[in-house]
Amino acid sequence: MAYADYDFYKKVYRGTLSETDFMRYSERASDYIDGRTDYVLKKAGIPEELSERVKKACCALAETIRGNEKGGIKTSEKVGDYSVSYAVGTQRSDTQKLDDTIQLYLSDLVKC
Repeated sequence: MAYADYDFYKKVYRGTLSETDFMRYSERASDYIDGRTDYVLKKAGIPEELSERVKKACCALAETIRGNEKGGIKTSEKVGDYSVSYAVGTQRSDTQKLDDTIQLYLSDLVKC
């Protein structure tokens, strides 16, 4: 089960993924959090003072995972004669991007 639900994602984190995409990517994000924290949150539970940070980390990672999967950040989209453009990625690997993201919220818990 994901650390954040779609309601939190839309209302608090103010994300833009569809509910279907969020459900898919938030599960992967939660697995990533577990792996990088040695499953401490899964084993011991989430302390109240970390709850919002863990949820935000889940949301941010979901978006990063989607960006990695899609090949980068969307820079433009055209509807007529459909066209989408993505930013050319930096030289950072997908894993490095995920580690950068998780560090924003859970630097004191992760082993990156």
